Amino acid sequence: MEASEHNRLKALVLTALFAGTAAAGGYILMAVPNVELITAILFLAGYVLGVLRGLTAAMVAGLLYFGLNPQGGLFPPLLAAQLTGMAAAPLAGSLVAGIPMQGWRLSFILGLTGMAVTIWYDLLTNLAFPLAVGFDVRGIIATLILGIPFAVVHIGSNAAIFAIVLPPLIRLVRRHQLKPTA
Repeated sequence: MEASEHNRLKALVLTALFAGTAAAGGYILMAVPNVELITAILFLAGYVLGVLRGLTAAMVAGLLYFGLNPQGGLFPPLLAAQLTGMAAAPLAGSLVAGIPMQGWRLSFILGLTGMAVTIWYDLLTNLAFPLAVGFDVRGIIATLILGIPFAVVHIGSNAAIFAIVLPPLIRLVRRHQLKPTA
């Protein structure tokens, strides 16, 4: 097998593994409201695979998890918001991959990144439902206000997961040079 063909195959396999792991990570913590691993896994996908393959992993994971989730079926406006919101994670991962950091700086930047991508996701998804069902401005505002406690848990838990769990994984990726070259 030629080197470029080997790298393409490696990238394809890693994309599929990240997509499947992200979807499974969603189901693992499904019983814990607003605590999830999908965002962190897809951030790592973007870090390892770059923007396009990271986004591919995010779309496949999103369709597997959000589209087939027994707790809430396929509602097109919400699914579109979930997929668009989730796309921020691999995009952020690919951007952070180019920044040489370590130690507390890495944890700090990752925590802030986890907060930012989760705020984006929560904003999109909390707007999608009331807009799709035709709420007026008061209904949209009420939905956003009532969603604040859930968003606080989601944002805080993702900030912690990004700051605590991702740094050792990133060090592992760097040490073993898991990035495909093509």
